[in-house]
Amino acid sequence: MTSASPPAIDFSALARAELADDGGRPLDALLLVTGDVVDAARQAIAAGYAVMPAGGLTSAIGSFDYPRDGVAGFRDVVAIRPKGALAAELADPSVPVEGLRTHQVSIDRECGLVAAGAGLTFAQVNAALAEHVGPGARVLVDLTSIGSAYVGGVVATGAMGPMRLRPSSTLEAVVLADGGPARLLTGDDLDLVEGLQGWTGMVAAARFRFYEVPPSEFGLVLPVQGSDIDAVAGLLAYLEPWTQVNLPGAGGRLGNGDTVLNGVELVSRDSLDSFVEHAQDPARSKAQGLLQSCEYAGADWLACITGWSEQSVDDVLFSLMDPETETIGGVMIEFGVGFSSGAEMDTFRAIREGAPDLARTRARVRPEGRMKPWTSSTDVNVAVPADAGAIADVMAAYADYRLAIRTLGRELKGTGIDVELSAYGHLSPHGIDPHHRVTLFADEGQDAALVAARHAVLAGKRTLIHDLLHAAERGGGRVTGGEKGAPSLVEIARAAGGENRLPDDLRRRMGRARTAVMSSHPGFNFRAPPELKSDMP
Repeated sequence: MTSASPPAIDFSALARAELADDGGRPLDALLLVTGDVVDAARQAIAAGYAVMPAGGLTSAIGSFDYPRDGVAGFRDVVAIRPKGALAAELADPSVPVEGLRTHQVSIDRECGLVAAGAGLTFAQVNAALAEHVGPGARVLVDLTSIGSAYVGGVVATGAMGPMRLRPSSTLEAVVLADGGPARLLTGDDLDLVEGLQGWTGMVAAARFRFYEVPPSEFGLVLPVQGSDIDAVAGLLAYLEPWTQVNLPGAGGRLGNGDTVLNGVELVSRDSLDSFVEHAQDPARSKAQGLLQSCEYAGADWLACITGWSEQSVDDVLFSLMDPETETIGGVMIEFGVGFSSGAEMDTFRAIREGAPDLARTRARVRPEGRMKPWTSSTDVNVAVPADAGAIADVMAAYADYRLAIRTLGRELKGTGIDVELSAYGHLSPHGIDPHHRVTLFADEGQDAALVAARHAVLAGKRTLIHDLLHAAERGGGRVTGGEKGAPSLVEIARAAGGENRLPDDLRRRMGRARTAVMSSHPGFNFRAPPELKSDMP
């Protein structure tokens, strides 16, 4: 007996999408929500439509942007969104990963593997592991947007979280929907999809290794002075042994003693001020307490340290402390604040993520009497040795960029252009990538002045990327790309003055990305940047 063919899709009956990326750009496409991404992509391409993914809507700014003439030969663009669910549905282990629906998981407990459909979040995947394997079992895709970003979108963007691990660090296989039958990609072929934003096809499902982590989650917040680059660098170098993530075999216990730091991130004090204005309790009250800690310590940043441990948060604090100086890497702990598992950690995450969420929201909303805001954020991941000097060199480049942006803000004050800078993000020595989002607000009629201010910000950003490349080389480190895969890589190449000026490993990655994009169907690669659609780098 043969199974029935999937029903034909009437694309002409689809409504236009009412979605926007996190820069506020609307999605110009028809929208199809489906539990079968492979069949939907196959039918769309066969019917003459171009295809793009629309997942959990935590996409990078610009991901919905494409030239209309790039799809002139197609009937229209169909945005395919994997169908999600309130909770993952457990499929029979005998179901192959290619057969999973977008809301299903399949767990192979003996082999330490979990396969997940593209429409699930990693919070849902980990909840299924907790129920069917144990409370400490989880996939180590540790995104800050773990509760909203879809599995398919995370693989497609190549996104990294506080642990600075790309999905491919624990990824076994990907099911790719590229207009034909399902394709199962493994090994080196994962390069054909990870970080390529759906330009080579859509992720329908993925299989990951899962691991056992220590039972208690904790957070520590230490006020630090951002202008004291040496102090911040000393803290990161000191914490490096605890941030090493030694991956065991699939299903094994995460090795690194009884305490693992899975993230060191920053939140600037001005971002925290803005968060307090808009947040609700209990996060608001906790954030006010953290502001008070900054005041007492004379600090303008918060270093937010998270991890898992066998110990209580107080014992973790003691174990991280240098007994000779009674500090953590030179940072006084008397104004530090600890959070432990449960509601406290939920509050901590709300504060930590409140800064970037608020910055993105402000960049989307058009104030009365003003033009739509313009925004740009940095995304350059730099891995350096655990050497305070090398780390300080990287942090100095960001300090120079902040100075340039604040100087621009002072110069434009009173001209109808306001410059807002928000800093937040990753400080692990295995991946230093503090995002600096600049947003420009301009009065109506100030078009020319806004263009000039944009050019100034982008020039400063190019200088920053150039300085980071050189700082990494001087310190024995390397620029590994950015959080958003190929788009970050392309931006770095442009700032470096061309692909040929990139370090060898980044140049090879650009070449592999180009090969994958150029060999994919035009119905998928129409959104790819020109650097990846031409033989001429």
